[in-house]
Amino acid sequence: MATTTKSTTQSKAHEKVDSVAEAAHKGVDSAAEMKEQSQERIEEVAQQISEQAHKIADTAKNQSEKISSAVGEYAKEHPVKTIGIAFLAGALAASFLCKRK
Repeated sequence: MATTTKSTTQSKAHEKVDSVAEAAHKGVDSAAEMKEQSQERIEEVAQQISEQAHKIADTAKNQSEKISSAVGEYAKEHPVKTIGIAFLAGALAASFLCKRK
């Protein structure tokens, strides 16, 4: 009778350990799957951000080229005004820098 009780107790203990082990394995598998999904999503978002950054950089480059071209054309058409504007900008900058000291 004592052997039967001991064997039943051991059997129940083994079942509990197996049950807990199975639950732990499911938890680990679930965590690994969530990690994989998160990593994929992060990579997708990083790719989208990279594409947007390249588009913004291209737009900025194009706008910069347009402005540079427009300034160059204005300087060619109005050289005296361009020199006057440059002189005034320099005088203002010097004035502000001298006042700070």
